[in-house]
Amino acid sequence: MFIGFLIIIIGVLMLCDHLGILPGDVWDYFVPMALIALGISMIFKDKHEKHIK
Repeated sequence: MFIGFLIIIIGVLMLCDHLGILPGDVWDYFVPMALIALGISMIFKDKHEKHIK
């Protein structure tokens, strides 16, 4: 699931960069977004595991 979010984020950032919406380099935005997505996936995974038990 995390890989899917990551691919979507990369695609959106590259599209915005190509259209000139984002100033700067795509990779300047990628690392923080990847960390945020990782944290969110960990939170949802933890809640899901507690709900199953």
